[in-house]
Amino acid sequence: MPDLILLHAERAWWLLTLPLVLWLVIPPRPRRVEATAHLPQWEAALQGLRRRRPRAFSLQLLLLLLAAACAVLALLGLGVAGQVGPQRLVVLLDGSQSMAAHSAFERARERVVTTLADLPAEVDVRVLRCGGPMLRRHGESARRLHDLGAPAGSRHVDLAALAGEVAGDPTADVTAHDGVVVWTLTDGQGVGTLPTVGALTTFGAAASNAAVLGVTVTDRWPLPGLELAIDVIGHGAGAELAVEVAARGAVVAPWSVTRRIPVGEVVRFECELERTVPGGELLVEVALAQDALPTDDRWRLQLPPLPAPRIAVLAAAESGPFVVAAAAALATEVRGQVVAPAVEEPVGLLLVDGGEVAIEPGTVRALCFGARFGGPGAGGAAEPAVARAAAGVEWDRQQPFLAGLDLSELRVERWNAETLPTGPGVEPFLFAGEEPLAVVHRGQGTRGAEDGSASVHFAFRLADSNLPLLAAFPQLLRRLFVRSYGAAARIRVDSTPPPAGEQDLWLRATAPDRPLPEFGTPDRPLGAWLLGGGAVALLVRILCRRRDRAVVGQA
Repeated sequence: MPDLILLHAERAWWLLTLPLVLWLVIPPRPRRVEATAHLPQWEAALQGLRRRRPRAFSLQLLLLLLAAACAVLALLGLGVAGQVGPQRLVVLLDGSQSMAAHSAFERARERVVTTLADLPAEVDVRVLRCGGPMLRRHGESARRLHDLGAPAGSRHVDLAALAGEVAGDPTADVTAHDGVVVWTLTDGQGVGTLPTVGALTTFGAAASNAAVLGVTVTDRWPLPGLELAIDVIGHGAGAELAVEVAARGAVVAPWSVTRRIPVGEVVRFECELERTVPGGELLVEVALAQDALPTDDRWRLQLPPLPAPRIAVLAAAESGPFVVAAAAALATEVRGQVVAPAVEEPVGLLLVDGGEVAIEPGTVRALCFGARFGGPGAGGAAEPAVARAAAGVEWDRQQPFLAGLDLSELRVERWNAETLPTGPGVEPFLFAGEEPLAVVHRGQGTRGAEDGSASVHFAFRLADSNLPLLAAFPQLLRRLFVRSYGAAARIRVDSTPPPAGEQDLWLRATAPDRPLPEFGTPDRPLGAWLLGGGAVALLVRILCRRRDRAVVGQA
């Protein structure tokens, strides 16, 4: 039997109105009773009407008292006492990458939706999807699990620590008071230890899995050659697994190899590919029979298109034949052509040796050797300073385009520092003592700032140095060409390594499931029912009075 309580016990004095109503509706007793000659006729009339003698307590009086009692009890807040228990639920839903195995995330989501549908509406529900960016849902959005995404995040949340914090810290963002219940749904993969507080539901099972941990690319752009080093790991039963590693997409011929690899060890696969001219997506995959986790089997790379640039040459009369020969060799290597410079026809690269050129550094892909520039704000059109000889040339060995190059034999007979641009976006890489001999200029607020394209400037002409005679010059020329293209020459990686601990589905924390407790329910007032009952009692009393009048009228 439910426990009845008064929600407004301070209004108990209203119970005094019930005796007052009873005293007002009962007619007073006569002080003297005398029998008259009409008594037999009156009794005969009562028998003819089939009515009883008047009584102090009649049905109409009881109905009136019942209506008054219902009104008073509704005013006092008569209700059913609620069940004692927590009234807040925080759901920690594991959204890490391994939850995609065996459809564990979908099953966990369905479990949450079904359970929340059976909870009392008064229970405050909050859902936290852990793994990757944490998503928080509250109220109706939490009960319907709106927009939780797919399980593809790397775990960055300690579920055991988070569950303990939520359950024990009333000042945390996910709690407002004590009595919160934490419900953790996870596959136990990579968590270390499972939460020991609150309810727990685990999903998943031991299964085989292979993953691509990373792809290292040796890019020969602008040449079509491409070298891949693919790191693969496999987990499963036994000592070895048979995996197939393949690369396909924006390459002339797909590549694949099948090999048995040791379980739990990183194995590197190497291959040489030739990319297509338009570029596009290169997909690296690993295939394993009965792989339960396909989300870590692929590695995507976006290959830039191969250039077929038009190379224009501007050379002063005293420059000599070096720049023309360099342009021809570079055009042959990058599958381009040497053209005469024209304003109306854009070129892929401008090669300048000596003289003056009307460009703004950083806005045009250019290799300038001892050329003064006369673009806006350049100030390079002034007469050159006295040329000097440079001894002890050094270079920035941290620059990627200088890696492995030997410029120790470089000698510069004449150079002019005023041919080099200055200001933001300038990166020196060749030095004579403390003074720069060559810089890379990436434009500010121009196309260069957007895609990384740049112009390269040397403070000396090719004829004033032995740079064209060095064995490293062709390689340097090609690398500077690549540097001038910036991001347009870079491979974009659209994949990330799978999170640590998410690949081995044979090693996961397990514990018996713990059910949710009974949640508390608030007190339920019965005021509406009491007022409805009182109204029914008054209606029945009115019908009884109408019946009495009808009987008297017939008599």
